[in-house]
Amino acid sequence: MQMQALHAVDKITVKANGKVNLTLDIQGRRADGYHLLRSVMQSISLTDTVTLVRKPQGQGISLRCDLPYLPQDEGNLCWRAAKAFQDKLGLKDLAVDIDLRKEIPVGSGLGGGSTDAAAVLYGLNILYRGGLSLAELQTIGETIGADVPFCLQGGTCLVEGIGEQVTPIRPFPNFTMALVRPDVPVSTAEVYRRLDKASYGGNSTWRLLDYLSDQTDESLDQILANALESVTLDLVPEVRLWQERLLEWGAMASRMSGSGPTVFGLFAQEQEAMDFQARFQREAQVFIVHLPEQGVYVPEANGGDQL
Repeated sequence: MQMQALHAVDKITVKANGKVNLTLDIQGRRADGYHLLRSVMQSISLTDTVTLVRKPQGQGISLRCDLPYLPQDEGNLCWRAAKAFQDKLGLKDLAVDIDLRKEIPVGSGLGGGSTDAAAVLYGLNILYRGGLSLAELQTIGETIGADVPFCLQGGTCLVEGIGEQVTPIRPFPNFTMALVRPDVPVSTAEVYRRLDKASYGGNSTWRLLDYLSDQTDESLDQILANALESVTLDLVPEVRLWQERLLEWGAMASRMSGSGPTVFGLFAQEQEAMDFQARFQREAQVFIVHLPEQGVYVPEANGGDQL
């Protein structure tokens, strides 16, 4: 994949796709407390929008968001991404206004904060003609959040380590996906704190890689797994209810993404997913998404390309 050609601009809008964990296996825990994972991550067409505008020198970083309860200072990953980019390039005069418009639900296991940070890194590299490669941006991203390196890459990837090892793989079939987000907040830190060592060592990721390379006859419902699901179920029992409903309405497989509580269902027919949404959209947030091959990108109308 090629980075976008750099050119002089003062304003840029970047689209930031969310993600799901098609599989999530926990391999162990490092001495510093970080969990080691193995996961197949997939970009989804649920998208936040980040607009960056260069300001006069000396005005520093400013941030605003259409969700007023989110931090609009250094507590926001977008701000931290801008500061990390500034430090990496040694820029004394980075002055940028960040406007964040949210579509990806907050605290949903869909990577919203991480993909927003990825969009800031990607956009600043264009605004300031940083000339950084994808790999260099991912190295910065590691310092911000575990999912940021994947969100910069996007598509379908094998993700390992604590999230810093990202390897593009054969694209996942372009099924239609329904996402259901129960209206119950989940703390990722709390889920990992409760995770028992007995949950370590799953092999769903390897089995999915076999599926994608036509080396197995197992169904997706047999293959897909998430080591965190049993923990989140104790906190949000509704996760199981929504999985059962998705399967009843024709989904081939249904699992939880990340630490939850969002549940996804994979449908062979888009109409089935839309029927499910029409039936249940008053009981929870239900989104219908497709599976793009990029994480962050500049819309063509903005004069850009994509990773």
